[in-house]
Amino acid sequence: MSVLDKERLTKSLDVSRRTFMKWSAMLGAAATVGCGSVGGSDKVEEDNSVIKPKDFDYDKAVWSACNVNCGSNCPLKLYVKDGVVVRVGTDNESADTYGPYGADYQLRSCVRGRSVRQRIYNADRLKYPMKRVAGSIRGSGQYERISWDQAVTEIAAKMQSVKTTYGPGAFYIQYATGTIGAHMSCSWPPASTPLARMHNLWGGWLRHYSDYSTSQITADLPLLEGSSSSTNTITDAVNSKLVVLWGNNPANTRMGSARHFTYHLQKAKEANPNLKFVVVDPFYTDTAIALEADWLAIRPGTDSALVAGMVQYLLSEGLLDEAWIDARCVGWSEASMAGVVEVSAGTASSYQPASDKKWGDTDSTEPPIPANSSYRAYISGLGTDGIVKTPAWASAITGLPEAKIKAFAKQLINESPAMVIQGWGPQRTSLGGNNTRAIGLITILTKNIGISGGGSSARESAASVSVSMDKWVSTFPANPIKYTISNFAWPQAIKDHTSMTGRTWGVRGLATQDTPLPAPIKFIWNYAGNCMLNQHSDVNGTMAMYKNESLVECIVTIDNYFTPSAMISDYILPDCTNFEQNDMSTNSGGNTCDIKFQNKAIEPMFECKTIYEMLSLISDKIGIKAAFTEGRTQDEWLEFLFNQSITKYGDQGIFTAAKGQDTYAKCKEKGLIKHFSTTAVPTVAFKAFVADPTSQKIATPSGKFEIFSKRLYNLKHQWSFPAEFNDGKDKISPIPEYYAAWSGYDDPARSTYPFQVVGFHYKQRTHSTYYNCEWNREASVQTAWINTVDAQRLGISHGDTVDIYNDRGVVRIKAKVTARVMPGVIGLPQGAWYNPGGKWYNSSVVHTGTLAPSEIGNTSVVDHGGCINVLTDFRPGPVSKGNCQHSVLAAVKKVTG
Repeated sequence: MSVLDKERLTKSLDVSRRTFMKWSAMLGAAATVGCGSVGGSDKVEEDNSVIKPKDFDYDKAVWSACNVNCGSNCPLKLYVKDGVVVRVGTDNESADTYGPYGADYQLRSCVRGRSVRQRIYNADRLKYPMKRVAGSIRGSGQYERISWDQAVTEIAAKMQSVKTTYGPGAFYIQYATGTIGAHMSCSWPPASTPLARMHNLWGGWLRHYSDYSTSQITADLPLLEGSSSSTNTITDAVNSKLVVLWGNNPANTRMGSARHFTYHLQKAKEANPNLKFVVVDPFYTDTAIALEADWLAIRPGTDSALVAGMVQYLLSEGLLDEAWIDARCVGWSEASMAGVVEVSAGTASSYQPASDKKWGDTDSTEPPIPANSSYRAYISGLGTDGIVKTPAWASAITGLPEAKIKAFAKQLINESPAMVIQGWGPQRTSLGGNNTRAIGLITILTKNIGISGGGSSARESAASVSVSMDKWVSTFPANPIKYTISNFAWPQAIKDHTSMTGRTWGVRGLATQDTPLPAPIKFIWNYAGNCMLNQHSDVNGTMAMYKNESLVECIVTIDNYFTPSAMISDYILPDCTNFEQNDMSTNSGGNTCDIKFQNKAIEPMFECKTIYEMLSLISDKIGIKAAFTEGRTQDEWLEFLFNQSITKYGDQGIFTAAKGQDTYAKCKEKGLIKHFSTTAVPTVAFKAFVADPTSQKIATPSGKFEIFSKRLYNLKHQWSFPAEFNDGKDKISPIPEYYAAWSGYDDPARSTYPFQVVGFHYKQRTHSTYYNCEWNREASVQTAWINTVDAQRLGISHGDTVDIYNDRGVVRIKAKVTARVMPGVIGLPQGAWYNPGGKWYNSSVVHTGTLAPSEIGNTSVVDHGGCINVLTDFRPGPVSKGNCQHSVLAAVKKVTG
């Protein structure tokens, strides 16, 4: 490290820790209750003293953004002195009126974004290219410094070898969201990354569909509604009587700027004092506290049972408008089953989720649909199980009292319009596909869909206005390889690609359902991501796979830090942060939007390069540099995209000469440009169809809401589960029924592992990003949430060290004893960095040690980082073939001695 770089690291963090901790407390407000230090409790002491920021001097101030995966993409103002970022501000000086539906307000960052100097000047910044030491095993953590020339030459040579031997389909660009939203240097979606451009020009690469956030809601909700995302704009909540946050905690997942959904809901409450809130969740969440919501505590993965009990009760009370339902749905009643059609009979060219009319179409081998296959028959006990789905039945499964089930069901009828917003937690379980459809179903049956103040149950829609600006992907050639696998299935493509077909692993785009994946994955690019290990399921099983170098032959990580995923790589390339390069990004919320012309605040540190620079070098080695760059620098591409967008979309009332915003240079000088409308109104999803179901259609084969899915009925008979998972614990259900799925409340394995463990999103970080920022870790300590009754029974006190374990591994962590999690459930915030045996990282999360070969992938080696994926299962959802990482069973014990 140079003297200058040492000086930068020393000078960069001069805002006091006390000031930052007070920011954390004050900006979180009520929403931070119970999330403080492990020594605290569920109470918060008020501190009404005035924060007086330390005076500072600076040479320049530039606008940039927090390009991480929370969805907010907040503007950040970086103050620079002598080439060092000395302060980070945000949009706190512009107008803040919050006019109609969120017009003209400040897009302020959360404290995570305000802590970016701890990322820029982190002690564990990757400084130069590194290569795994010859003879060492992946996961041991042994690396040596190499030159850029050596790195580029060797990586290019390996690429040539893999392509020659296996073909372009052996290359995989890993799901990664560490740098997101930027128009050039973005790591998600993979098809929009600079890596995709390079491989598209060089023969292609193996793509994946869906993502770790939404794999089951994107696969299943469209089977009911034709879309997984169409819903009312969040600002329409001002027109609601009731907002239901179902497995949705935006106070933690969307904390700043335009996507600060808790703030939008608080503003709706200000304008509509009679607005009520209900949270359906295993946790009394920060959102519930901030909104003073009623809490319906429900066991993880039992949402479809709750809905069945609610609907049966409403039916028995005569509170459902069955004529209205039958006019808009197929599959509610036996009579409506006559409206069931094959996907090939639909009038659209394609349908979600696969955008392929062959997906779920009949092959003429499935039997006729049996009588009593409707949802009405199912809840009335006329289906195959013969059980009437009463509130008492639902109560025994969900843990929610029968009286509360009845009251909640009536509330959705009596307090309409009700906006039901499901988060992405309920769909991330082994029964997640049915859960997401069930939550949508109760929204439809209570007539809260297609109306102002209502919604579709999909995750909240953000904005009514936006700015159009093309990203670099708009110039990419197409990927020649058309087949694609699930985002979660890549380890199987490494271990046994021949087992992967459409019928077994949901591979799409092959000639037939029985055609195997043509090539194994042999080369993986991991750009700004942690799903190679930390964020993927079964960490120890994945580590054991990497030890066998005859499987995947080369893993290249491009990152800023020694993340757990970097620790299993063959080459590590040091990336610039987004504060060391120019870029653009946009965002919007309500009636306000922005575009950030992200200005380089400081020069790249150490030997770091932008991804554009490093891929230009590699493209040169493989003979495609001219096509990759088209003779432009990164800055010239940004200006090209700006000019292309003005030609394509016009000035949008934003990029005008009168505003001094008609050229890229002028906009770049301004940095942050905001736009708002006082006349735009929220979107109301499905409004036309609900009002007139005779002449209007939605994007399903029947044109109606499909409570019974013929596509799922067909797949139930056509598909077969992978041999290792064909144990009767998975099911493809044409209707959103409840059944005893694996690692759920009804799994017999609970006799050994009695707790359901859920990895919720945490204020300290965005997934695993920001975990290595010390102040954030101190403000929001990584602890396991355990109910007070469970803790008392097990002799666990607040602050005790506990082991949470199952047959996949052991996590050692401090206990947070609290009434904010229901009995039988443990909350373990996801995203903490895996630290086997406490050897990879020291207490400051700086890479310091190595593992012995026998420790790599060893389930008895205790994780000291608090990584929930030590406990999760690499078992895909039945339809999505995606991740079910909220279905975890484990035991817990106090660590003594």
